[in-house]
Amino acid sequence: MLAAESKKLMATIYRAWLFFQEHVVGTIAALMMLVVTVFAVSEMFGRYLVGHTFPWGQDAVTYSVVTATFLYFGASQAKRAHLAVTLLPDWLRAAGRVDLALVVRSIAVLCVVLFAAAFIWWGLPAAQRTWRAGVVTESLALPMWPFQFALLAGMAMMGITALFQLYRDVMRLRGRDVFPWETDDDQLEL
Repeated sequence: MLAAESKKLMATIYRAWLFFQEHVVGTIAALMMLVVTVFAVSEMFGRYLVGHTFPWGQDAVTYSVVTATFLYFGASQAKRAHLAVTLLPDWLRAAGRVDLALVVRSIAVLCVVLFAAAFIWWGLPAAQRTWRAGVVTESLALPMWPFQFALLAGMAMMGITALFQLYRDVMRLRGRDVFPWETDDDQLEL
């Protein structure tokens, strides 16, 4: 009884997390890209028609695009859409060794979790130093710390999503599909 309740709770938390990733963070990242694109186009017209641009404009565009990309790390991980070498899992699946392919994928997802944790472990003190030191972009107009903290937030969201995926994959190896509603595009069904 307790296992069924914890399974249901975990599924509910994961659904809420996916909703947050896609609809809140994803929307913020998309809006950021839209606003920065409009700003970049206005800067282009300003430069060539009026002869005026903001000295911080290039930094704002560059760092905002990069920040929007960072923020979408978790949503990309949720779709398993990051760049991945799937030669071995694909070969194992084609050979009928779906269980072994799932083990390989689980190891890869564990590596994502460990990478995100290490990145945050060493990146947080660096971002804090940047904040305390008042480091700014090349134009000297924008502080660097918001962009660094956005990178850390993106890595944290990617790591949390990967933890849910690792849980799902390990449970599937044990014969339990804890998130049956989640699609599996790479067809690693046991």
